[in-house]
Amino acid sequence: MMTPAASVMPASVVSLPSGTQLKPAATSAASAATAASTGVGQTLTESDFLTLLTTQLEHQDPLNPQSPSDLAAELAQFSTASGVQTLNSAFNSGAGMQVAGLVGKNVAVAGNTVVLGASGTAQGAFNLSAAAKDVTVTIANAAGSIIGTIDLGAMAAGNQTFGWNGQDVNGKALPPGNYLYAVNATPASSGATITATPYAVVPVTSVVLGGQSGPILDLGGGLAPVPLSSVQQVF
Repeated sequence: MMTPAASVMPASVVSLPSGTQLKPAATSAASAATAASTGVGQTLTESDFLTLLTTQLEHQDPLNPQSPSDLAAELAQFSTASGVQTLNSAFNSGAGMQVAGLVGKNVAVAGNTVVLGASGTAQGAFNLSAAAKDVTVTIANAAGSIIGTIDLGAMAAGNQTFGWNGQDVNGKALPPGNYLYAVNATPASSGATITATPYAVVPVTSVVLGGQSGPILDLGGGLAPVPLSSVQQVF
């Protein structure tokens, strides 16, 4: 009885992306020195990974294909490595650590919202373009009705802050939530003009690193996230 000849699969040739091929032994030392000084061929990029993955799938043994779980594991490893690389890049500059330190702190960003917390107090901030001989802050509810007034007196030009005890004009404590405020300033010099720019003072709840526009701050009080560059003051 004849014994069937063992089937032999044709050899598969996998072409690596440019810059990752193995160098001949005669030039390996010189090439290694060049790669070390230039950084060429030291790290596979995302494009290189996709090229290798596609080539691997094209040349795999049809009688013994790669299992879906193995393929998923490769993709997960690359995704994890890519994410860690992005995170490391943000933190290696030192800026990442500083920005992360804002979590739990209050920052002033553009807006005329004053957030009344469970403690029954709130803080606001604004900028005066010139000195004022009298500054008054009016607090309003969501409907626009004035519910409180704060007289701050004379103030210098620049960034200023104020506190609110969370009470209406009758001394009644108001429920926690978001309220609106307006700043009315009278110029210290006769005939001068003055502009008051309001800021919302809110807590930073989390920080997102690695964005195209830089770190993004998630804010409390239901306010929309803002880029780090929008912060006017840190408290």
